[in-house]
Amino acid sequence: MGLSLLTKNTAPNSPHLSSLNRMNKITTWFGQNTLMASLVVAFFLSTALLSWLAFTAWDEYSIAFAEYTEKSSQLAKLSQLKPFPNKANLTKLEKAFAEQQGELKALVKELQRFAVPVFGDLGKVKPQDRPQQFQDTLRKEVTRIKTLAATSGATLPPGFYLGMEEYENKPPGAEESLNLAKQLTLLSWLGEILVTKKGIIIAEFSKPAAEVVPNGSKRELARKPLAAAPVPATPAKPTSPYESVLNIQMSFRSTQSSFRELINSLSLAPYFLLIEGIQLQNSSGEPPRRNATPEVPEPNPSGGDAVQRLPIVVGRELLNVSMKVRALEFPDSAPPAGATAK
Repeated sequence: MGLSLLTKNTAPNSPHLSSLNRMNKITTWFGQNTLMASLVVAFFLSTALLSWLAFTAWDEYSIAFAEYTEKSSQLAKLSQLKPFPNKANLTKLEKAFAEQQGELKALVKELQRFAVPVFGDLGKVKPQDRPQQFQDTLRKEVTRIKTLAATSGATLPPGFYLGMEEYENKPPGAEESLNLAKQLTLLSWLGEILVTKKGIIIAEFSKPAAEVVPNGSKRELARKPLAAAPVPATPAKPTSPYESVLNIQMSFRSTQSSFRELINSLSLAPYFLLIEGIQLQNSSGEPPRRNATPEVPEPNPSGGDAVQRLPIVVGRELLNVSMKVRALEFPDSAPPAGATAK
């Protein structure tokens, strides 16, 4: 029984014995062929190293090719630009820019002729006498406009005072008298244009409240010396080439012809006026009814039969108009001679 077991475990077809035999053969071969075995190992190591080097080189090649493609695309775009960015074209661009700057300055110079003058002789009055003189001039001008309105049959709103009701009973401050005198020039001109329209009914002629600017008005801030101004942390924005002198709100009822005359007068004004908003509405919400009686035909001068025209029905609607007008000035923004930035 023991002999049969030994024979079974050492059978030549055992898998374990076959693996041991193969390992023994490989070990024996390496022992007998040392040089060849070393060459095989070196071959496999060299193949692994070359594969790693090839992969690294391919990755670098892909990055370089992508950069080359991007640069080539940029060069193609630059070569197709008109004008091409070279020194000669840069000189032409600078010349064109200088010409446009000159044309812009000429335009601003042309717009400066729309400057609003100080009303009457208030600019020649001493500063301490201007408030009282302004109040007296305003009172006279309001009386004149009311007289024109009575002559033309225009209706003025209750308490009409050319939009300056706050200065009816008290004079303005000395520092704002000149600016108010310029506004009076515009208000007087607009008021006269309105009241000379026959039968116009003015419901509103007011000046919206001025925006309060902390620590002084915009004009006062602009006159402060450069040394007193704090250094901005960011580049300063370009200043506006114009200044707003006056905003006036007007609401009235008039005929269509009077409204057209008013718009034409605004377009031909000696001042730079903008209509910022306008609303129009017929005084009657329903159209005129058709007259059943046919229109009498006009006689034919040649003696033939009179020509019967289609009856035309025209209503007597008036226009309810509400509009906001803004007056602008374009002051000379050039620095005074000899002034230098500090």
